[in-house]
Amino acid sequence: MTVETLIIGAGISGLSTAWQLAQAGCSVAVWESGARLGGKIATDYDPVSGYTTEQAASMVLNFRPEVSRFLQETGLESCKLIRSPTTKRYLIHQGQLREVPMTLSGLLLTPLWSWPAKLRLLLEPFIMQQGHANETVAEFVRRRLGSEMLDKALGAYISGTLASDPEQASAQAILPRLTALEQRYGSLTAGVFAHKVLNKKQASETEGFSFQGGMSALVEKLAVGIASKIHLQHKLVAVSPEHNGWSVVAQTPTGEKSLWVRNLILTTPAPATAQLLKYFDKPLSELLTGIQYAPLSVVHLGVKKDNIKHAVSGTGFLTPPKEKTVINGSMWMHSLFQNRAPTDHVLLSNYLGGARHPEVINWDTQQCIDSVTQELQDLLGLSGHAAWAKVDQHAQALPLYHGHYMQRQQQIQQCLRQHTGLYLQGNYIGGVSIRDRIIQAEKLAQVILSKTASHSAQTATHHETTIPINR
Repeated sequence: MTVETLIIGAGISGLSTAWQLAQAGCSVAVWESGARLGGKIATDYDPVSGYTTEQAASMVLNFRPEVSRFLQETGLESCKLIRSPTTKRYLIHQGQLREVPMTLSGLLLTPLWSWPAKLRLLLEPFIMQQGHANETVAEFVRRRLGSEMLDKALGAYISGTLASDPEQASAQAILPRLTALEQRYGSLTAGVFAHKVLNKKQASETEGFSFQGGMSALVEKLAVGIASKIHLQHKLVAVSPEHNGWSVVAQTPTGEKSLWVRNLILTTPAPATAQLLKYFDKPLSELLTGIQYAPLSVVHLGVKKDNIKHAVSGTGFLTPPKEKTVINGSMWMHSLFQNRAPTDHVLLSNYLGGARHPEVINWDTQQCIDSVTQELQDLLGLSGHAAWAKVDQHAQALPLYHGHYMQRQQQIQQCLRQHTGLYLQGNYIGGVSIRDRIIQAEKLAQVILSKTASHSAQTATHHETTIPINR
């Protein structure tokens, strides 16, 4: 059977797109250079110690109906593992953990922010719109909410969750929901009020979940439905436009493999994609080369509960950029999901590096473990050493939506309009979360299916007008 659409890369972007196209009857294939599926998504279970860890994404946070529908259609809904209802979360404040208030009264009483900062927050509805197209997260938050909210709250989210620098990250790209509220309603407060009151019936609650067996179950479930279409150890080495389509060459264990396809989808990281495209579109290649990535090290520590003085029954903590700790954030996985740690033990997954401390990627395993252990001794009252430890390192963990990101994306799309049938689907476009990747996959699948239907209709019309009629 002729392959109509070829997807390069079997991470969540590639697999989600392939699944959507296959379900619609599209002829599709997936080439993956490695020997396993999932990209950075991988769940590891240590049968000796009893700990279950995630190498990268640890859960899905969803508030979009498209993702809910996708989970239903793929059968993943029945595999969901909802996170524990614990609401406690913490920030480091002056070297100590402080609980983040989740109510208005708690916000007014918390020592996290000064009274001038709290009053400044209450003035948000009266702040005029004065943003600009390339406004950074730091500029946006200071303008709307004040400096303390950036320094002690949202800055921690940007650097801890997205591994980015709030002083460089694009507000429109990183905080699309907040910037959209300002554009539509004039203020964040008015926007939130309108959504809660006027759109309450349409609003979706944010739900956090993993899957039975961990995040790898997401990859495995998608792969089952398209197993015959996936080809591992197929490394794309050459791409060229040819006859209204694309000629591709891959290196495989049995030699070179060539193929012509009408649609080519590249889900590879920006630097790798740039190398593939540089021979026929240098400007596009240079735009992709300019996208930077943050390195990330994840240090998992298994600890006996009796060896920790601080309560670890919440979601974890984030670190504001001005705090002097190497840990950007810590997720208390034993508290979020069942069966992540043996009885009477806790599992703390700590995130290091990012744009805040990129040099950490050069540390060896022991240095990472020692640094995290020392900081948790101060923050959590950890006594002694961890009972178990594991480190996952990613030199190119997350793309940074820094600088004139939106302008760069517009230029990339302009270049792509010159190449019919070529699509870029990496997480450097449209968001880095699993939720974002599923949404982008559905959007791209609809574009390709619409194009295919149009092509089929044109072909049928052409045949009808050229077939001679015998009388």
